[in-house]
Amino acid sequence: MHRTRTYRLLAALLLLLLVPQTGLAKSQAFGLTAQQIDFVRLLPPPPVVGSAIQRAEMRLLMTLQKSRTPEQVALAQADAKRTVFRFTDAIGPAFTADNLPLTAAFFDMTRTAADALIGPAKAHFDRPRPYVTNPDLTPCLPKPHNASYPSGHSTFATVTSIILANMLPEHADAIYARAEVYRFNRELGGVHYPSDVAAGRIAGTVIAAFLFDDPVFMEAYARARAETRRVLGLPQ
Repeated sequence: MHRTRTYRLLAALLLLLLVPQTGLAKSQAFGLTAQQIDFVRLLPPPPVVGSAIQRAEMRLLMTLQKSRTPEQVALAQADAKRTVFRFTDAIGPAFTADNLPLTAAFFDMTRTAADALIGPAKAHFDRPRPYVTNPDLTPCLPKPHNASYPSGHSTFATVTSIILANMLPEHADAIYARAEVYRFNRELGGVHYPSDVAAGRIAGTVIAAFLFDDPVFMEAYARARAETRRVLGLPQ
């Protein structure tokens, strides 16, 4: 385990050295800034507490709470971890952090970039989590310590799945299906409204579009793609 962490740390340091410093100066990862993608302007405001839409969303969450199975709960709890390797079941057993240290570091940086981009919108909208509004809602997941809208996990799942599907078009259908389950688990787990998840899906798609137009990102993407396809035995 210690050796695995060491390899991943070395890979992360290598990736940082390979990314131009001008890009890192703009944001924590890659060349994008919150000024380029202002989600406060792009996303609609979330439904207000007490509105017809919010009440309907709450009824759905309560229904999910009553009907969720132990197997669903276990998967949702595992999906609370935001790592690209939650997609291993959609790609194959060789897709692991041990096998792909450079790819692991690359997707960690992608997650960091996405968090920085949606952070201002979370703070601006400041939507209370559904379990804060309704004490009868009991999450089966750890309670996050930030606002609810847009969903960070859904943003992560969306941008990650889009990047992965472009790296591995052979597995695109399974990757996108896995992302859908990952997003839904935030609702099933009682920590997000459906509208939070929908906004995260929009945000993740927008972020992916900007990343694919960013030369700093594309240099790192090419290296991660080459490693992933080599490990999986796929043509470059």
